[in-house]
Amino acid sequence: MCRYKGRHGNAKKNLRLTQPFLFGFPSLQKTHFSMKLQFNLFASAALFALLFWTCKPEPNILPEPDPVPNYNPIKFSNLAVGQKSRYLNLWGEDYYSGNSNNFGYNDDTLQVKIVGKDAKGYKVEETLHYVGDLVQWFQYDKDSVYHYYLKVSGDTLRISPSNTNNVRSRLFGYQVTVQGIPLAEFAAPKLEIQGWITSLNYCECRRTGYTENYTLFGQTFPRLNILVENSAMAVDGNGETYVFSKEKGIVRFSTYSWWTQSGIGWDLLP
Repeated sequence: MCRYKGRHGNAKKNLRLTQPFLFGFPSLQKTHFSMKLQFNLFASAALFALLFWTCKPEPNILPEPDPVPNYNPIKFSNLAVGQKSRYLNLWGEDYYSGNSNNFGYNDDTLQVKIVGKDAKGYKVEETLHYVGDLVQWFQYDKDSVYHYYLKVSGDTLRISPSNTNNVRSRLFGYQVTVQGIPLAEFAAPKLEIQGWITSLNYCECRRTGYTENYTLFGQTFPRLNILVENSAMAVDGNGETYVFSKEKGIVRFSTYSWWTQSGIGWDLLP
């Protein structure tokens, strides 16, 4: 695993404590406002905080990824078998302080591909591709292939499980698997994406907005929705941010811990 400090900066070598992510434990997130959940979150955070150390390498500059020929990413406006989106792993720190420049990338990638269609919707296959060591969180089920369904219903993207009771995904967090993702364009406010976070002030709540002419890895997106779902942070859970559109699918997903104010995510590759 290699780490890169942003696209215009360098990584410094040091050890840091990263957050406990709860993707694999949706049962801990079902009753956000119960005392039991708060205890479970505390216990889980304490346990994973002891385990989740990662190391940044010597300084290195992240090159612009080369576009892949015949690339056919997932479009929520026209889901189809064979569509495939690829993402580069993002890490960030200091979410609360708004230090948007404290972020970078690993060389791990995520592939999300539509492999079938049936009465439940479009079946997705999600695989993690990595080189060398992984951050501690990804060691869990690192070689597992996740399957789930995507279906657009009433201008909302619904994510449903395949053969389990809960959706297992590295791209979709628990909140949107319950609520869905609204695909209509958000009218206001207009926001900026600054480094790995948005221009919104810190809030343990759910908010929406949009951004214009956002450029990522040399590709410019005229208009994208932004969904910041931080309600779970009010009970020490994880926040989630989605940057997306009906036509382009998920462009960025990030999740971050209330405990450490650090996070990980995925940026769409060209």
